[in-house]
Amino acid sequence: MKQALLYILFATFPFLFVSGNNGGPAIHFEWKGLAALPPANGAVEQPGLAGAFMGIHNNALIIAGGANFPFGPAWEGGSKVFHKDIYILQKNGKGEYTWFSSKPFSLPRKVAYGLTVSTEKGLVCIGGMDGETTFDEVFYLKWDSGLQEIEIENLPSLPVPVANMAGALIGGKIYVAASSENDNSKYFWQLDLSNPAANWETLPVWPGPARTHAVGIAQNDGETDCFYLLKGRYKDKKGPSKLYADGYSYNPVKNEWAAVGEKKGAGARQVFLSAGTALPIGANHIILFGGAEGKLLNVLEQFAIDIEAEADEIKRASLEAKRDSILKNHPGFSREIWSFHTITQTWVKVGELPEGSQVTTSAFWWDGQIVIPSGEISPCIRTPNILAGAMTDNVTFGALNYIVLLVYLLLLVGLGVVFSKNQHTTDDFFKGGNRIPWWAAGLSIFGTQLSAITFMAIPAKTFATNWLYFFLMMTIILVAPFIIRYFLPFYRRFNLTTAYEYLELRFNLLTRLIGSSMYLFLQLGRMGIVLLLPSVALSVVTGIDVHICILTMGVLSILYTVLGGIEAVIWTDVVQVAVLLGGALLSLVLLLINLDGADIVNYVSQFDKARIFDFTLDFSTPTLWVVLLGGFTTNIIQYGSDQTVIQRYLTTKDEKSAARGITTGAWLTLPATLIFFSLGTLLFVYYKVNPAMLNPTLQTADAIFPWYIVSSLPDGVVGLLIAAIFAASMSSLDSSMNSASTVVTTDFIRRLRPIKSEKTYLNLARLITLAIGVIGTGLALLMATWGISSLWDQFNMIVGLFAGGLGGIFVLGIFSKRTNGTGAIAGLIISGLVQYFIKEFTDIHLLLYAFTGMSTSIVAGYLVSLFFGKNDDENKQYTFYSLKNK
Repeated sequence: MKQALLYILFATFPFLFVSGNNGGPAIHFEWKGLAALPPANGAVEQPGLAGAFMGIHNNALIIAGGANFPFGPAWEGGSKVFHKDIYILQKNGKGEYTWFSSKPFSLPRKVAYGLTVSTEKGLVCIGGMDGETTFDEVFYLKWDSGLQEIEIENLPSLPVPVANMAGALIGGKIYVAASSENDNSKYFWQLDLSNPAANWETLPVWPGPARTHAVGIAQNDGETDCFYLLKGRYKDKKGPSKLYADGYSYNPVKNEWAAVGEKKGAGARQVFLSAGTALPIGANHIILFGGAEGKLLNVLEQFAIDIEAEADEIKRASLEAKRDSILKNHPGFSREIWSFHTITQTWVKVGELPEGSQVTTSAFWWDGQIVIPSGEISPCIRTPNILAGAMTDNVTFGALNYIVLLVYLLLLVGLGVVFSKNQHTTDDFFKGGNRIPWWAAGLSIFGTQLSAITFMAIPAKTFATNWLYFFLMMTIILVAPFIIRYFLPFYRRFNLTTAYEYLELRFNLLTRLIGSSMYLFLQLGRMGIVLLLPSVALSVVTGIDVHICILTMGVLSILYTVLGGIEAVIWTDVVQVAVLLGGALLSLVLLLINLDGADIVNYVSQFDKARIFDFTLDFSTPTLWVVLLGGFTTNIIQYGSDQTVIQRYLTTKDEKSAARGITTGAWLTLPATLIFFSLGTLLFVYYKVNPAMLNPTLQTADAIFPWYIVSSLPDGVVGLLIAAIFAASMSSLDSSMNSASTVVTTDFIRRLRPIKSEKTYLNLARLITLAIGVIGTGLALLMATWGISSLWDQFNMIVGLFAGGLGGIFVLGIFSKRTNGTGAIAGLIISGLVQYFIKEFTDIHLLLYAFTGMSTSIVAGYLVSLFFGKNDDENKQYTFYSLKNK
C-alpha cells in the first residue's frame, strides 16, 4: 500500500520528492573569544577559575570566588587554592567589553563549587566549599550599576552544607538537588524568593541514584515548566566514581518526579558526562556544552586508591609517575555539544566546541549570545578565556518560496478588487447582498474559526501531549443543531445586521451597547494576537522579520477588506481553507511515507500519544468532562453571540441556506481535526526518529509544524503553505475588521447618530474598517515588544472573564421570559466578578471558564430579574417560546 502510494505521488507530483532544505543538523554554532579574566588583585597572571559563582545581573557579568592551581599543576607539586575575589565585566557605550577596575571587590570568605542561580534581584549564591569545610550559606550577590558597588544580602541557610549541586529557578522559586559524597544521601529543596519569611522546604527526592556534578535546568516539558536533573557522577567509599547518563524531571504542579531520556536498547544514545554546563534553549530544548566523559577519571581515581594502599615506596613512586603522566597528557574534556528535547526525550549531537570543553563553570545568555566563562579544561588546568557563541539554523526560505508567497498574497488582494465592484450599500459591504452560496458561507465559518494560531497550535498540542482535546473540537458538531434550532431564527427572521441588535429588542439599548462594546474590545485584542503570534513563529522559521510579517498581513488585509467588504472576506476564506487543508493533508501523507509503520506504533504506544479519554473526576486537567463542558459552552458563545461568526449567517439568501452553511462548517471540523491531530502525533514520531532535524532556536512550541514545512518539504510547496499560514492570519484579521466595522456602524452610528445617505454609511464603513485595521496592526507591532506567553495568557484570561457572561445573556434572552435588561447587565457584571474569583482562588481548568462564566451570568441574571426591573410584553415576543408560536 505504502509503495503504491509512493509511486502514484512520484508519478503525479515528482517535485514533491526533490530534496528541500532537509538533511544534516538543524543548527550550527559560531564561537569567538569575548574577553579574558584579568589577574587577581596583586597577582601577575590569571590561570582561570573553576567552580566560581557566576551570572548576569544589571547587564554585567559577575564572577566570584573559585579555585585554581596558581603555582603549577599537581604533578609539578602545585596545590589547589581557593579564592574570594569578585570580577565585573561590563559593556561600554562603544560596544566593548571591559573589566571594572576602579576598586577591588571580594566575598566574605574563600569558596568554590557552589551553585549560582541568576534572578532579577541578583545572583543567588548557594553552598560551596573551601577544601576543608563545606558551607550551607546562601546569599544574594548584586551589582549596583549606578553606584558601581557590589552588595551582599543574606538568605536562609541550607538545611545541610553541600557542594557540587544542581539547581534552577522556576516561577520565583529556587530548586536545589544535592548529594553528599560517601553516604548516598539525596536532598531536594525549594526556596520561595517571593516570600521574605520563607525558609528552605524539603521536597521528594528523585528516584535515581545519588549524584554530584549533575546538570540542573528549568525547561518546559510541553505543558509546564519543570526542573531537569541530568547526568552527573557519584563517588562513595567503595571505589571509583560512578557516571550516569540518566535524567529526571520534577513537575512542580504535580509535585512528582519522572525518568526522562532514551531507554536503554538498540539505537539509544547513552551519553555519560559530568560537571558540564547547560542552557535552556527555545521552547523545549536543553543544550549541554561538553563535560567530563569519565574515561580517565576512573583510572585516576583507581590510581589514588592503589597509591594510598601501597606500602612499598618504590612501587608507590612508580604508580605516582604513571598517574602524573596521565594527568600531564590528559586530552581535555569532551568538545561535543548535545541537545536534549524535553518532549521527544531524545539526545542528539548538534556540534562541537572550538577547543576542549570548560567544566565546573556556567553558561547563560548575555547580550544576545551564549556566554561560557573560564572553567577547568583538563585536570589542574583552567582557562581565563570567556567564550561567546551564536546559534543559527541551517534553513533558508529561498527565492522560489518568496515568489509563491508574493503571488498568493497578490491573488488575495485581487479578490478584493474584483468584489469592490459589488459594493453599493452597507448591505453589500456587511452582508454581501445575500449573494453568498451556502457552501461558501460554511467554508468561511469554518475558516474564521481556523485561524493561523489554530493551524499551528493543534499539531503543536498533540505533538507535545495526546488526543485528550479531540472532543473539544467535536463539540461544534453537537452545538450546530442547537444553534440552528434556537439562535439562527432570531438573526434571520428579524433581519438583523449585528447580533447585538437582538439584545436591544429583547432587553434595552444599554444592554446592546454594552454587548457591542465588549465585542469591540475583545476583537481589538484578538486582532493584535492573531497577527503577532503567527508572525513570531513565521519569523523564526523563515527568517522574515516579525515586524515585516505583521505589516504585510495587516496592510494587505486592510486593502482587500476595505475594497471588497464581506464578499472578499468570505471568498478569501474559501481559498484559504482549500489551501490549508490541502497542504495539511499533503504534509500528513508525506509524513506517513517517510515513517516506518513499526516506529509509529511503537512510539505512539510507548508515549501514550493516542490517549483520547480521561474519565477522572478532576476539573483542573483536560478530562473528558472538562473538555465536553468547556467545548459545548465555548461553541455556544462563539456560534451564538460572536458577530464574526454570526455575520456569515446573514450573507446567504435565506435561513435554510444559512443552516446548511452552519452544518457544513461544523462537519468540516471532523476531517480537519483528524488531519491536524494526526499531524501532531506523526510529527512527534518523525522528530523522535530524526532528532537532529529539530530546531532548538524555536521560541514557541507552536512553530513545530511551520518548521517541518520549511525544513522538510520542497521549495514551492513550502512557499504555498507558508503563504496559507499568512492567509489564515489575514482571514482572522479581515473577519474581525469587517465585523467590528459592522458593529460600530450599525450599533453606534446608525442607532445613535443616523445619517440619511446610504452612500455616506458605506464610505463611513470603509473608513472605520481602515481605522480598525490600522489600530489592530499597530497593537500587534506594540505587542511584539512585550512578553509573548504572558500576553497570550492575559488575553485568554480577559476572554474567559467576560465572553462567557456575554454568551449567557443571549441564552437568557432567548430562553427566559422573566429576565429583563437590569438582570442581564447585573448577570454580566456578577459573572465577571465570579470569574475573577475562580481564576485567582481555584485551579479550575481554563477550558471551564466559558462554562462558569455563562452559567453564572444565567443564574445571576435570572435571580436579579425576579426582584429588580421590569419586562414588557413587547420584549417577551423575542424569546424562543413566542417565536415558535408564530
